[in-house]
Amino acid sequence: MLIKKSWTEEIKTLPVLPQVTMLITERMQSPTATINEIATLIKSDVGLASKILRLANSSYYSIPGGVTDVTKALQYLGFNTIAQIVLTTSVFGTFKSAGNSYFPLSSFWKHCFAVGLLAEITARNLQFKNPSDAFIGGLMHDIGKLILLEMDPEQLSRIIHHAKEHQISFLEAEKALGYITHIDMGVELSQHWNLPPAVISAIQYHHGGGSKPEPLMIEWANAWVNTHEFGHSGNFNEKDPEHEIALAKNLGLTERQLQQINQHFVKEFEKAGAILNGS
Repeated sequence: MLIKKSWTEEIKTLPVLPQVTMLITERMQSPTATINEIATLIKSDVGLASKILRLANSSYYSIPGGVTDVTKALQYLGFNTIAQIVLTTSVFGTFKSAGNSYFPLSSFWKHCFAVGLLAEITARNLQFKNPSDAFIGGLMHDIGKLILLEMDPEQLSRIIHHAKEHQISFLEAEKALGYITHIDMGVELSQHWNLPPAVISAIQYHHGGGSKPEPLMIEWANAWVNTHEFGHSGNFNEKDPEHEIALAKNLGLTERQLQQINQHFVKEFEKAGAILNGS
């Protein structure tokens, strides 16, 4: 069993996010950023540039004639999609574990990406200042589970089996077994990575307890994605649509806004297939 001293020290040995990733993300939030500037930053990382071109030329985007240049890919895909590709590739590329039968990474990535995408769309709808922070917070809300897969897969297995056996959430299973939670691990890593306070807050309060709209939005997005079964992240408790509706009301979302957000999400999530499948 991991104890606090060991896991906090081990988290510090995990690779940090590539500097170019944070720089691209930061510049994309600036109104003065240009396509040429972002393209230059992307080209400085050969692996990232290749990934973006591969995705841009996949069947999901159907760009006429295809593209061979990052600048053109940016023009076709737009800053939002490129930012999602950069962050998703970098965050999950940091970890080397391949997942297993009880914790398939493809399903976990689908869940995390869906929460990030829904949170970003909602943040734009509510006119939050930095919608991209909502995407990062949603994408990384369950990152503690990935840390656990990397550091102690046997403990992860015990938690999942306990959650499944008792039909409870991953968090409830962690607490029942007396383990340090994935929330604590995620917060520790996000601080180690020097992520924005809003992102750290999203990770810390994605199961509730936050007083600000941003973490409440991540909590709602997580509940919505669980209810609608986009991927799976180790939760086996009964779906609670009433809780999801209550969270939406606390955010001040109207029925019309929810309809718009849901329609936008479904459309964008279909396009995100290339990112999730690593095409």
